[in-house]
Amino acid sequence: MTKVLKYGNVLTARVSDADFRAVCERADEEGLTRSEYLRYIVRLVADDAANAQRGGVLLDGRSMRKLSRELVKWGHHYNQGMHALNSIKFALDHGRGDLEWVSGKLDECALLLAQVDEGRADIAKSISSLEARAIVGGD
Repeated sequence: MTKVLKYGNVLTARVSDADFRAVCERADEEGLTRSEYLRYIVRLVADDAANAQRGGVLLDGRSMRKLSRELVKWGHHYNQGMHALNSIKFALDHGRGDLEWVSGKLDECALLLAQVDEGRADIAKSISSLEARAIVGGD
């Protein structure tokens, strides 16, 4: 059953067929009703006039969760890569080949992966900060 909110005011606007299709498509992409989508847009403009001048950005919870899940995947891949590098390094360090150059390169790779993880952590922190702020208010 669709959740119906009781709002006392109604806005009416005439729009072109292209604008109407665009609103419908964007709302569908975000998993929102047209009314929810338009309320977010109105709040975006009403809450921050400077943001409205720039064209604004609409970030919804679903998109934020998708970004967060993607970062978790990056962390998992990073972790697996680090395990593989550690296994190779362990084998080289314990006499399974005198490959000093390869060992040095593996150390470089580990450092680079650590830097990638720092970048991932910075992105995660930024996303958490965005998620914590109410970019668009209301319900």
